[in-house]
Amino acid sequence: MAKFHHSLSARGLTDNIADQFVICSTRSGKTFFASAPGFDLVSSKEAHQTPQDAFRAAATYAAFASMQDVYVRRAEDMRTTAYDLALVDWFGKPKIFEIDLDSWTGKSGQIVRVKARHKVMIARVAVVIRDAQGNMLEAGEAVRSEAGSAWWAYTTRSLVPMTPFPGVEAIAWDLPGNRASFLTN
Repeated sequence: MAKFHHSLSARGLTDNIADQFVICSTRSGKTFFASAPGFDLVSSKEAHQTPQDAFRAAATYAAFASMQDVYVRRAEDMRTTAYDLALVDWFGKPKIFEIDLDSWTGKSGQIVRVKARHKVMIARVAVVIRDAQGNMLEAGEAVRSEAGSAWWAYTTRSLVPMTPFPGVEAIAWDLPGNRASFLTN
């Protein structure tokens, strides 16, 4: 059982390849190199949590959410359990694919469309319109265009100057509260 991680050569080695590999020690004291994981369990939630804390929180959410109709119905379609689906959903993140500004000219009462998807469902979508300096001009909730559609529609409420072109941000949340945002300029 060699504890080489304290030697100068091992320190130099770990400094050079720290991003590619991790050094692990077992309870029995054995030390080994392993490739760094390609994903981060904690990135979808609070970064200070350990992977065990993150999984514990996901399991708590899944135990509650597996009783909800949306998970039960979706699990039947996917031939899995509602618990497993809710567990995976807790670690997932929604995606915003597009913000459609084709029919928006800056006038009030016009539609800004947002295309967002997630494995289970998008819970809500918000739109924020900012001027060139980043000041918020308008913000509000979008509504789903039609049942089962990935498109959400936000109806503007105020006149927005189009020169310079304002930034439009869409923010989507899934059922566990994960969020994603997309910004146009």
